[in-house]
Amino acid sequence: MTNFLITGCAGFIGSHVSDLFLERGHKVVGVDKFTYAGKIENVPEGAVLYIDDICDTDKMGEICKEHDIEQIINFAAESHVDNSIKGYNSFIDSNVKGVKSLLDVCKRMDIVLVQISTDEIYGPIKQGSFHEYAPARPMNYYSATKAAAEHLVSAYSNTFGLPYKMIRMSNNYGPRQHDEKFLPTILRSIKNGSKIPLYGNGDNIRDWIYVEDSSKAIYDIISKAPLDEIYNISFKDEKTNREVIEIILNEMGLNWSDHVENVPDRLGHDFRYSITNHKMLQYIDFEPTPFSEGVRGIISNDK
Repeated sequence: MTNFLITGCAGFIGSHVSDLFLERGHKVVGVDKFTYAGKIENVPEGAVLYIDDICDTDKMGEICKEHDIEQIINFAAESHVDNSIKGYNSFIDSNVKGVKSLLDVCKRMDIVLVQISTDEIYGPIKQGSFHEYAPARPMNYYSATKAAAEHLVSAYSNTFGLPYKMIRMSNNYGPRQHDEKFLPTILRSIKNGSKIPLYGNGDNIRDWIYVEDSSKAIYDIISKAPLDEIYNISFKDEKTNREVIEIILNEMGLNWSDHVENVPDRLGHDFRYSITNHKMLQYIDFEPTPFSEGVRGIISNDK
């Protein structure tokens, strides 16, 4: 058994990872600030919960000391690109200053930091896929703060020998995802009888991964993969935004013209993200959920 501190434990991916680590016999201490994305009902039974801010270095140190924490998995982050365009100060606080706070705790207490990051730090790519050591080219405020956090982790490791793992994930979907995200927006629009907003022409491409699969991949990488490395998590399931809407409408027996409207493209909307998964595949031992199957389950649970 390992003692984990999981930040952002009441959020989308953090809560699923907390579920899995508890299920597999580990101790989970959760920290969540409960901003707009965290929900108390997401916190699994069996987790020790603290309602705190990761920027409070002293408090994070107290929690780690009290529970003899061995590894911190950091999901705490502001993550919605549209929100970062409206105002990015909260992104700097959580995504950069918060990581600096956790790094100080890890350095002082000899704790491994698992920093959860995003494929967006690479920037867009028209063809091919980015491997783990491609340079960061973030193109929006959100991904810029995530890249800055990664550079801090690397600097602490190089300067102080701090052990870490960096995990960059493609687009997650599944239960508990916040309403502002793309799939929940589609389902909410249908339920409310409003039109599904399709940004631009709908040709923007994302690489989709079911949240329970990404949670298993995170578990396997933490359990099996070497320290001081970067790991992409992807199952190479690319879909255009238009295709995603079509799949959902087909599953629900609905037509396009009655339920979709084109809206102006959002500012700085990157065309395509794509990352390799060769490194990840060395450590996982399960088959991913096909996108249509994952969507079918979400629709069924949403009724």
